[in-house]
Amino acid sequence: MAWLHGNDVVQQLSENVVLYDLAQMRGNNAILSRIPDNIGGVYAWYRRFEIDSNAIDDPEIFVNYIIEELCKDHSAPRETRLPPAHRIRLQSETSFPKELLLKELAVDSFFRQLVFMLLDNSLIFQQPLYIGKTTNLYSRIRSHLSEGSILRERLAAAGHKIHRCRLLIIHTYSDSSIVLNDFNDNHELHNQLEDSECSELSSDKLIEDILSRLFLPSFTLRYG
Repeated sequence: MAWLHGNDVVQQLSENVVLYDLAQMRGNNAILSRIPDNIGGVYAWYRRFEIDSNAIDDPEIFVNYIIEELCKDHSAPRETRLPPAHRIRLQSETSFPKELLLKELAVDSFFRQLVFMLLDNSLIFQQPLYIGKTTNLYSRIRSHLSEGSILRERLAAAGHKIHRCRLLIIHTYSDSSIVLNDFNDNHELHNQLEDSECSELSSDKLIEDILSRLFLPSFTLRYG
């Protein structure tokens, strides 16, 4: 049961906002075939919980699954210099002191179903893994998905698979197909896009910065 979104592979949340469930797509080509090309915007990666069907009926499997998810790193480590001659490193806390209570409650099937329902709707509760901006959403997402990409490796080190995440994209650039309906003359269309380019680039940067500072994406190392 979904509260704010369903379980469709691709969901059009508004005219310029789309949510993708990458775990339901087979391979990068299937993912990229659904990403618009030559359109810029802001995008966000979200953690997705893939629940073992056996865990719904088996309390022991349920507990092991929850503990495994809790013990994954929830943010990228941060390191900086501490003058005059030291460095400090901050890492996420992954211990869980209430394992015995979890085991007791896991016997109750209602509790297990409730937890899984909440995880299935995790977008309501979680902060983004990463927020970015780009002048070409297709190119940037392809880069993130590619083997050896910085973001892919950063997430993998924490136990998160980028190709199993949810991806939200927000088109903030003018849609040329819409503009074409309003302008029949190509020269006039070119001038329109050229005039709006500066404001659109500024808009992307500001939106990304605002969202990052409000929601603190856990694997973004710097904002703006």
